[in-house]
Amino acid sequence: MNTPRTFARIALAAATLLSAPAFALDAPLAADAHVSSVQPANNFGTLGTLNVGGGSNALLRFDLATLPAGTNAAKLVKASLVLYVNRIGTPGAVEVQAVNGGWTEAAVTAASQSPLAGAGSGITVPVAQAGQFVSVDVTALVKNWITNPGSNFGLALTPALSAPGTVVFLDSKENAQTAHVARLDLTLADQGPKGDTGATGAKGATGATGATGATGATGAQGPQGIQGPAGANGVSGYQRVSVARNIPASFLAAQSASCPNGKRALGGGFQLVSNLTTSQQVNVTPHQSYPSGDSTWTMFVANTNNFPVDINVWVVCATAN
Repeated sequence: MNTPRTFARIALAAATLLSAPAFALDAPLAADAHVSSVQPANNFGTLGTLNVGGGSNALLRFDLATLPAGTNAAKLVKASLVLYVNRIGTPGAVEVQAVNGGWTEAAVTAASQSPLAGAGSGITVPVAQAGQFVSVDVTALVKNWITNPGSNFGLALTPALSAPGTVVFLDSKENAQTAHVARLDLTLADQGPKGDTGATGAKGATGATGATGATGATGAQGPQGIQGPAGANGVSGYQRVSVARNIPASFLAAQSASCPNGKRALGGGFQLVSNLTTSQQVNVTPHQSYPSGDSTWTMFVANTNNFPVDINVWVVCATAN
C-alpha cells in the first residue's frame, strides 16, 4: 500500500529528473545528395536542392564525432532532424528511414545507393507548405548510432506510404540562396558538475620591438624571354541549334542539343515555349547547364508545375579556325 511518505519520495525523484541540467548542440552535416530512378546513373551531390518524390530520394549523413567524450545513448535526451522546404510540387508526407550501407556525396547514384531500412519502417512527417521548416524526432535512431557508431550510414527521405505522390524540394548544404542546411539538433543530459572558474593570471610584459633589417640589394635584370607563337584566328561559322522537349509534371528532365559535324559548342541554355504565367514560369528551373562534349550542350530542367510544359534547349556553335 502506498503511504504519504512513499508518494513524497516519488515526487522528489520526479522533480530531480525534471530539473537535471541539459545542453544542446548540432551534429555537423557531413554529406547530402539525392538520387533519381529516372536517371539512375547520374550523381546530384552538387545541386542546391534535395529532391524527394517523382522517382527521387534524398540522403543525409551527420558527423557524431563532435559529441563530448564519454557521451552514451543514455545521455541523449532528444534528437531532432530539421529540414527546410524550399518548394513543393505535390504536398503530402515524407518518411525518414535509416540507410543500411555506406555512400559518398560525390559518387552516389540510384544504381549504386545502399539499401534502405524499408518503406514503413521510419517516421512520417507531413509536408504541406513551402518556405518553412519541418522537424522530425529521430531520438531512437541517433541513440543506436551512439551505441554502434559503425551503423551510422545516415538517413533517407522518401515519399511516405500514405502519400506516394508527394514531390518536395528541400535545401541542400550547396544552396547559396536560402542556405537553410539540414540540421540534427541534439539535447544532452549534463555531463557532470561544472568546476569553479580559475583565477585570471597576471598579464605578461610586452616584449621589445625588434630592429628593422637592412634592405637587400636589387638583383640583376633577367634576359628577355622569347616571343610566344601568334594566337589563333578566332572562330567562324556561327550557328544556333535547338531541340524541342516536353517535360511532364513534377519531373526533372535531361536534354542535349548538338552542333553539326565540324563545329564546337560555345554555350547553351533553354527557352520556355509554353505560354505560362509568371508564377508558373518560376516553377520551371534549370538545375545543371554544361558542355557534355566538344559539340554538345546538356541541360537538366525541373518542372514543378502540376502540368507538362514545352521547352527548347539551345546550343551555340562555331567552327574553330
